Amino acid sequence: MQQTVTQHDSSDSSPILNSDLSPAQAQVIAALVLGKTISAAARQVGIHRTTIHHWRRNQPAFRAAVHRARREYVELLNDQLRELASGALETMHKLLDDPATPSTVRLRAALAILERPQSPDDGWNLSEHL
Repeated sequence: MQQTVTQHDSSDSSPILNSDLSPAQAQVIAALVLGKTISAAARQVGIHRTTIHHWRRNQPAFRAAVHRARREYVELLNDQLRELASGALETMHKLLDDPATPSTVRLRAALAILERPQSPDDGWNLSEHL
């Protein structure tokens, strides 16, 4: 029997299909991916924390689902960071190009750009730096 488990996330509400997970396991995974501790995830779902430890040690499907969910969450964060960086660069361009921007603000914007470390390599992503 295949279950549809929905992982709620403010930016994604697509269902995750996994016949190997119980609803409680899917809820635990969602909590862990969002940074909750094992104890907090257990309380939220209404199970004992040792149950989660047991699942991690003895259920490869659970362990794999946690890994996959974390990877997807990191990819989402990377996408959001790229969007924010793009908006920040656009703001810097506007500040530097607008003659109405006070010279002290333009100078600080220019210095912030010049003092910025070199751009990350093409292969850089957040997961390597967590």
